[in-house]
Amino acid sequence: MRIKQDLSIDFCGKHFVNPFTIAASPPSDKRERVERAFEAGWGGAVFKTTSVESEPVDLVYPMMGALPYKDRRHSAFYNIDLISERHIDEICSDIRYLKAKFPDRMLIGSIMAGSRAEWEELVTKLEDAGVDMIECSMSCPQGEGDGTIPVNDPALTKEVTGWIKSALRKNTPIIVKLAPVVTDIVAIGKAAKEGGADALCAIDTVRCFPGINLDTLEPKLSVQGKSTFGGMSGPAVKPVALACIADLSANVGLPVAGVGGLTTWQDAAEFLLLGASNLQVCTAIMRYGFEIIDDLKTGLANYMAEKGFHSLSEMVGKCLSTFEDHEKLDRTIKMVSSVNPDTCIGCNSCYIACRDGGYNAINLGDVRPWIDETKCRGCGVCQSVCPVEGCMVLKRK
Repeated sequence: MRIKQDLSIDFCGKHFVNPFTIAASPPSDKRERVERAFEAGWGGAVFKTTSVESEPVDLVYPMMGALPYKDRRHSAFYNIDLISERHIDEICSDIRYLKAKFPDRMLIGSIMAGSRAEWEELVTKLEDAGVDMIECSMSCPQGEGDGTIPVNDPALTKEVTGWIKSALRKNTPIIVKLAPVVTDIVAIGKAAKEGGADALCAIDTVRCFPGINLDTLEPKLSVQGKSTFGGMSGPAVKPVALACIADLSANVGLPVAGVGGLTTWQDAAEFLLLGASNLQVCTAIMRYGFEIIDDLKTGLANYMAEKGFHSLSEMVGKCLSTFEDHEKLDRTIKMVSSVNPDTCIGCNSCYIACRDGGYNAINLGDVRPWIDETKCRGCGVCQSVCPVEGCMVLKRK
């Protein structure tokens, strides 16, 4: 299908043929994978995070799992993966090859290091290879060898970002990747900006523990009976990502690459509307393959046409104005719930939720529940548990 809307966008002065970019992850850890992705239509790729040649990388297996919830097998993924087993020189070789074959696609190197000298070495090698941008992974222990994670500390974030910025010789844009589990992500973002960052990437995976197998009493992601804290990704983390993207876009003043749970074109539209101007995808690729790009591009283009957007830049941040402080939200409008009798299946989920978590405003009828509007406050709990879309709706009182 020919896409008429313009899906290209500029990010940090670099032109992306479309905003969809492979995040630093297993899908970007092999040359042939990135090559197939570009042939499928992806706009860019962030190579899986790499390190200096002297850094030992000894991964453990298994390292990935899915978080099921009732009948949903993949509400989230988790992993205890670290960084690429392929060191910087091999990544640079891929960059040279892919840049020659796909000159219109953006190649982004992702790096992490344990000292200033290592950061500088990685930056120099990536620039010499012709990388378009550099993403700085600051969510793992690094710095001056004391185990401190820079993105937990604004001062350290600024310092490490400054090291990287000062090592540049070709003014290559640098992106600082942020973790969501921090006290104040805006303060971290501002510190990265003060250190010289050209853009931010939000979010990295959410710190988690996979859980315990109740039969074996071992971790669900067991490495000979042991495991460790991991990172959670996938659809379940999207609301966390949206909050961070919106907060950073509204308050820091740097372009934001959005990542975290993006699976559908609807997700992509939300990321853009809340301020992201580059869209990174990881878990959805591992679930559905690189071919998901067709649905992402076609769906987003159709949405743009429907809403009258001629370019993606018109969408970026358009909905940031919908945020308001809690105390300023309108208290004068009163809402009540309403049941659509034509679509109600009589499951009584709304009754249970309202009885035990709402205002006890739903009563059981002979066929379907009914609302006592004198008790209903319009909290929305019934709507949130109803399995039939559009059956429970809120209306003005």
